[in-house]
Amino acid sequence: MKAATMKAATMKAAIAMATLSTVMATAATTTIDSTHRILESNTPDSTTTCPTSLLDESTVDACLTWQKSESSKYNCTADSYLSSLTPGKYAGLTANYLSFNTEQAFPHFPERAEMLTRCTGGTIIFSEASDIAVDPITDIGSADAVGAEIYDAYVMIYSFTREASSLGLLETLNERIRENTVNLQYEDMFPKVRNMGEYRKDGKTNIDLLMADGDFFTPVIRIDLLERDGLPMPHTWDDLVEIARFYNGTDLNDDGESHDDWGFCIYPRTGSGFNDAWIPELMYSTWATTDQTRGIQEGFLFDEETLDPNIGTGFEKAMNYWKDLWPLSADACITSTFVEGRCAIGIAPPGCWKSVFVNTDEGGVAWRDRTNGDWGPVLRDENGEALWRPTFKDGTYAEPYRLKPFGSLEVIDRETDTLVECGPNTCPKGEKIKPSNELPEDDRANRLVD
Repeated sequence: MKAATMKAATMKAAIAMATLSTVMATAATTTIDSTHRILESNTPDSTTTCPTSLLDESTVDACLTWQKSESSKYNCTADSYLSSLTPGKYAGLTANYLSFNTEQAFPHFPERAEMLTRCTGGTIIFSEASDIAVDPITDIGSADAVGAEIYDAYVMIYSFTREASSLGLLETLNERIRENTVNLQYEDMFPKVRNMGEYRKDGKTNIDLLMADGDFFTPVIRIDLLERDGLPMPHTWDDLVEIARFYNGTDLNDDGESHDDWGFCIYPRTGSGFNDAWIPELMYSTWATTDQTRGIQEGFLFDEETLDPNIGTGFEKAMNYWKDLWPLSADACITSTFVEGRCAIGIAPPGCWKSVFVNTDEGGVAWRDRTNGDWGPVLRDENGEALWRPTFKDGTYAEPYRLKPFGSLEVIDRETDTLVECGPNTCPKGEKIKPSNELPEDDRANRLVD
């Protein structure tokens, strides 16, 4: 378990969007009405629209009365970002937004749009694309066709935007981001995902997209089970299969039942709707650990000279892992299987785990009241304590442990299409697996055996 292991995580084609507030900003007008045409300052952080130094006293009084009545129509107190906007700033303006799979992927977008309306008076009209790859480009345009230009902003797959960027069909957002760094917290975005929204042109890096979502598959494991049973942290796909088999069909949450307890939970799994398209990517990520040994600059799907598919030993090995794992698995996110403690290991995008551990009032793993279906409230005793949560031997809550994606101790020799040991020459991107006694003091895995 301490040999070098090759690791690779699949970076899902991230979903990018043009900023909604930018749509309103680009549509801003200096015209209020015939009386107040010159009174609008159009400054984002301005709270005064009446130029007192330019007008006589009676006009200023009338202006201030009007301004107060206008401001009272709007509510910008929901959060710090909205409070930075001028109430009524976009009154009467409308932006058309082409979204996709909103109810499942971006349910908070319409909620934020309503808050923006209450604050600024501007309206965002949501429409649903039927094809996220085709519909936005049809509207934006391409080298072959002029776009309809019905919409002002889009949810798009970033890898489909390069032609539009090269043709200058997307607004470059560098200045808008620079002016709003405090509220936007752009530098806090995961760097790899942030860079996907950039396009290099004429020696300059243009930010054409604000990345809304970047999906990669993140494993988590019930670390309390490993401590209880004296098992090491899994690092390879072989380790994963072994542990999933060990725990599958056993009682994992002390409820006296084992028929619906699983060694492995994943998202997506068949039945997750549009996101079923990610299932092959789970398998590709496994394949990459043996065939893509020199980093993301090296391809593995096709032969570099002939472009023939590299369907060989590495592909077969990856598919065999999933043949073993699939019958041991259940859903990790749509149902409450994982949060009820009925899974030993999970693999899903970060947004899934955020919904499990952060975004709910009843977050974390615990027994739940399923009287009205999944995701019920945590069952508690008369003192308000959860009736059951996973715990370490010392009695503290054992939140599931996030670990690096699984790797392989063997990689493909492309000359012979055979598996060879992962080492400095055969997989230079490989990482040494540290023994538990070398882990940082605050790393909970240091309590496990090797």
